[in-house]
Amino acid sequence: IITDGEENSSREYSYARVKSLVERQKAEYGWEFIFLGANMDAIRAASRFGIGADRAVDYISDSEGTRLNFKVMSTTVARFRESGIVEDSCFEEIRDYVKRRRKNKP
Repeated sequence: IITDGEENSSREYSYARVKSLVERQKAEYGWEFIFLGANMDAIRAASRFGIGADRAVDYISDSEGTRLNFKVMSTTVARFRESGIVEDSCFEEIRDYVKRRRKNKP
């Protein structure tokens, strides 16, 4: 799930409904969910959908941050397809970029 945090005013799916669907897919089919959130507390937002802190990542929504997200996700999905495991360290490159950008922000 990639989001900028803007409300999309869904009338069909509430947070509770999406959380229920996510939890069902995880339990019944072994799905993995990753939450990439710009301009928000991604860990808190992901928890509303039943996604753990280890699968939630803040990101900077500039061109470099977005490119980095897709690069990391491409690698993560490829490795998951080979091993069936999402490594806990796979998001460190994104997290490091966020720390650098926030540190250097005027």
